[in-house]
Amino acid sequence: MLDGIGVWIGFNLVLVGLLVLDLFILSRREHIVGLKEAGWLTAFWTLVAAVVGSWIFIAGDSTQGVEYTTAYVAERALSIDNLFVFLVIFGYFKLPREYQARALLFGIVGALLARALFIGVGVAAIEAFEQILIALGAFLIYTAYKLAFAGDQEVDPGRNIAVRLFKRVMPVSEEFNHTNFFTRLPNGARAATPFLLVVIVLGTTDVVFAIDSIPTVFGITENAFIVWSSNAMAVLGMRPLFFLLEGMVRLFRFLQYGLAIILGFVGVKMIVETIPATEEWLHNVEESAHLGEQGLIFISLGIILTVLFGSIGLSAIFPQPESSE
Repeated sequence: MLDGIGVWIGFNLVLVGLLVLDLFILSRREHIVGLKEAGWLTAFWTLVAAVVGSWIFIAGDSTQGVEYTTAYVAERALSIDNLFVFLVIFGYFKLPREYQARALLFGIVGALLARALFIGVGVAAIEAFEQILIALGAFLIYTAYKLAFAGDQEVDPGRNIAVRLFKRVMPVSEEFNHTNFFTRLPNGARAATPFLLVVIVLGTTDVVFAIDSIPTVFGITENAFIVWSSNAMAVLGMRPLFFLLEGMVRLFRFLQYGLAIILGFVGVKMIVETIPATEEWLHNVEESAHLGEQGLIFISLGIILTVLFGSIGLSAIFPQPESSE
């Protein structure tokens, strides 16, 4: 089973090994990541996630395997929307393209730390008060509404509170020094580089992303290991996916509406499965339809995949009109 301490230690050691591989081999040099490299790296990290999923099917059971797959797909879908925010951050700081891969790698580490924190808090809260799932479900529904109807949210990295506080305690140079965090000013004073500010903004932005994504996975499963492993695998694949999608933004005109539907669906599912009366009704439906123990999980996976690829398909058929400006 997947509840033993050895499973957690083993998986996290593998995760550290994958981060070291990414840091010292896959992104060891400063260069512009092209579509070809982004494509094979995306395929590689997807394969790694599939291997983890296969192991969960074998070491755990088929129910946990399907939960992992559903959670992973949901997280990957949400990460696409997050990547567009990274475009804004890089544009604001005028980060050279050859430095973007390394910045995203540091952002991935920040994302993993933020998710680990929120997962730990989430598990403790659910164990202490299971009805917290109703509040999380309502939060997801509200987030879905904002995503679908609140319009584009402007992201101003310059107003990031962490950056503003940092600038009060340390000077920041105007020039990049490769991907170094610190440099020397002409007067010899030590100063932070804009690259460090990019990493700080990515890290604090990841905290906001975790607030949205962790409740989504808890709506699919309450198994802490499944929540953590699916999040970790989805986050590891974010860096090459960014470069793969960078030149294809117009293909995703309707993606935000698809993500809103997914969030709303998971939020409703979370509430329905928490209220005793509706939970019993759902169980009766599952039995009467002979769906088996994993029937509703498969249905959830099917709905998420259909909405995700449907929104991308519609975006490809009806792309964003060219600006008249």
